[in-house]
Amino acid sequence: MDSTFVPAPAPHIADYIVIAIFLCVCIGIGVYYGYQTNKNPTLENYFFGNRRLRVLPVTMSIFVTFVSAISVMGLPAEIYEFGIRAIYGGVAHVLSLFIANITVVPLLYPLKLTSTYEYLQLRYNSKGVRLMGMAIGMLHTVIYMGITLYAPASALEIVAGIPIWVSIVIFGFICTIYTTIGGIKSVVWTDAFQCVIMFIGIMAVLIKGTILIGPSHSIFRIANEGRRLEFSNFDPDPRIRYSNWSLWIGYVFMFLPNWCNQASVQRFSSLRSLKSAYLAFWLLCPVCLIFYAVIGYLGIIVYSYYNVLKCDPLQGGFISNINQLIPYFVLDVMRSLPGFSGVFISCLLSGTLSTFSSGINALAANTVEDILGDCVKDTKILSKTLVAKLFVVLYGLAVIGLAYAINFMPGSVIQTTGIVFGACGGPLAGLFYLGGMTTKANWIGALAGSVTAFVFNIWIIVGAQLYGNSPLYLKFNPTSQCLPDNRTVTVGHLSAYIYNSTIATTSYDTTGDFSQSTDTLITSDEGFFLYDVSFLWYAFIGFFLTLIVGIVVSLCTGGDRGKVVEACLIFPVCRKLFRLKLDFTYQLTETENKSTPGQTTVSHENKDRGTSVL
Repeated sequence: MDSTFVPAPAPHIADYIVIAIFLCVCIGIGVYYGYQTNKNPTLENYFFGNRRLRVLPVTMSIFVTFVSAISVMGLPAEIYEFGIRAIYGGVAHVLSLFIANITVVPLLYPLKLTSTYEYLQLRYNSKGVRLMGMAIGMLHTVIYMGITLYAPASALEIVAGIPIWVSIVIFGFICTIYTTIGGIKSVVWTDAFQCVIMFIGIMAVLIKGTILIGPSHSIFRIANEGRRLEFSNFDPDPRIRYSNWSLWIGYVFMFLPNWCNQASVQRFSSLRSLKSAYLAFWLLCPVCLIFYAVIGYLGIIVYSYYNVLKCDPLQGGFISNINQLIPYFVLDVMRSLPGFSGVFISCLLSGTLSTFSSGINALAANTVEDILGDCVKDTKILSKTLVAKLFVVLYGLAVIGLAYAINFMPGSVIQTTGIVFGACGGPLAGLFYLGGMTTKANWIGALAGSVTAFVFNIWIIVGAQLYGNSPLYLKFNPTSQCLPDNRTVTVGHLSAYIYNSTIATTSYDTTGDFSQSTDTLITSDEGFFLYDVSFLWYAFIGFFLTLIVGIVVSLCTGGDRGKVVEACLIFPVCRKLFRLKLDFTYQLTETENKSTPGQTTVSHENKDRGTSVL
């Protein structure tokens, strides 16, 4: 069947109606749970839902929080440029979940902490380490939220003509409203709704794209001829953007900080029992694998589609950067189905709003607990819950401003996110694992390790941006049918109305032979080796640098100095190694009651004994 393809089409009025309905449902969920939360206006209820949330919505919430519009837009675009190996991120994602489920989850859930970073003070007996971890973690969250909010707004500016500041303000404002009103319950249930919308939007595009290409063109044959289906590259050189090693090892450590992050810890801590927390993480594994498989197929379809049309939208000048490829493709293929483009745009917004709401809720929890502390607990002028809501609003406004500032950052959203996760996430995860894996680490080593890793990563990242070589791409699609005059071109089952966009400012080669393979490295003698290291290794470097420097400095400064580290502050898998047993203060108990059957709790009699030594 023939299908009309219109470059840079504007959304139909039905698409805007669908988006409006989606946003209204999100606000409605927030208002409903805001009403429920106000019946019991406590911090425990606002941030943790009285620790009685259900497994399935929490699982969906964790998933969409860290698989945002960045993944939906960025991963298919990376596959379009660099090949299918990017889907190995799904394997890394699952490996990181497995590691977290035997380390972070059984360590932090029983402690029942409001702020994740309280653990650092308890473990290292230092308020300074807690504040250091909080600063890195909050910086990580704020920048990640800004990128997530910016990504779809940037794309919509080109493909739908909506000014970027309008999208950022509207989406950020709506998300801030329902998060402020309803707290964690509205965030989790809105995330669950958005997770469903995300998969519906992606599947609709996959089905329509497959039908448009038709049986006369083999999607996988075209992709294979374009070298997009090369699954293996075991070259150990860390400068290769996507090798099996960087994806199977480096990517694991890029995901690992997410499970030490306030947003994820706050979610699994809101469940009814430790068993439920384990189950939530195990359920995430098949969901992640399915998502990456679907996203991989989407990237292959997009490549094959424009290969058949012989008009690469980026080289042809119809889009200005690779981040706009997927929204552009969606509006192309869904043109004959008014409203369905709106479903996919809602899919992008689902990932954005879920990350945004989770982030500002987590930041408010950190501020109230880590920074204000007793000042809020002792105040009689404002309620603690009201103070938390005020900070949700303030952080929402701050991220809206940051999202617009990110407009001036170069590179794909996947690369930008990887850089943030590496610079902040690696040292942050290193702090938690340094404390959980060994009893010898002290506050001096923790501070030295995290600061060294953070500064080292920043140095590499700044150097790479200023002096690093650009990555080499696979051969782009041809542009021979990107004609200088407006006319319709028929190729196989596709009928395309293609014209020369005014965005294009440079000439292009109609053969489509724009570059070499990503497997060929730049061998210039001018660049410094570390500046060309793949961004997938940044978190790995930060993690192990924190561990190595932290352990060495701790041992050089006397280690634990004879102090006994509480068993509950060490990973359960490491307790047998150090022959540690839970003492009476933090003894795990199974409490049976009508409201929370089978819940695991920990006594907090001496929770505040981790006083500062700084």
